[in-house]
Amino acid sequence: METFIWIIVAVILGVAELFTGTLVLAMVAGGAALAAVAAALGLPLWVQVIALGGGSLAALWGLRPFLKQVLSTDSSSPSHPIGTKAIEGSEALVLEKIDDSGGLVEIAGDNWTAYPLEPDQVLEPGDHATVVEIKGATVIVWKQS
Repeated sequence: METFIWIIVAVILGVAELFTGTLVLAMVAGGAALAAVAAALGLPLWVQVIALGGGSLAALWGLRPFLKQVLSTDSSSPSHPIGTKAIEGSEALVLEKIDDSGGLVEIAGDNWTAYPLEPDQVLEPGDHATVVEIKGATVIVWKQS
């Protein structure tokens, strides 16, 4: 019976981890699984609790840092930008006049609605601009000199 309870605790913690993404609850779930093994071996409750605590702490200090490093995306690294962050700082070719009411640019073969960084700036077709920021499906550009 105790084994079943520890397994339920481990599953609940594992599901809760899906919502937090911190890997803390997953490590405690691993400790609960270790306690379930202790219960299955017929060890007393105090040994099961020690297995829960010891397994959780060992996983938090030993396994969690390694997993965080492996699972981290290098989106904050400037050498490996991902998604829209990869577009920021790139060059855009103006296809349609850009003013405070918008315009159109081409970035790496894709067309984007664009607005100038400064409201009084006007970019003409054929001008080159730098993508400063992305807001939804539009880009904010700055005219290159």
